[in-house]
Amino acid sequence: MDKEGGFVNRPPLLDGSNYDNWKSGMSAVLKGWDNPLTLDAVGNRTDVLKAEEKWTSAEDELTLGI
Repeated sequence: MDKEGGFVNRPPLLDGSNYDNWKSGMSAVLKGWDNPLTLDAVGNRTDVLKAEEKWTSAEDELTLGI
């Protein structure tokens, strides 16, 4: 079984060689992160996830801090 099998309810494991990935994963677990949502014609948020290629620079930067 893979140590970091992609489970969203289980935090990543630190094995001594993956600190950067572990740190990002733990920040996401502890702080939480919400995928950006699309806006309707009048600017209200919808329940539809925004495609990553359409994220603004600010939305993209948020993922770097986690």
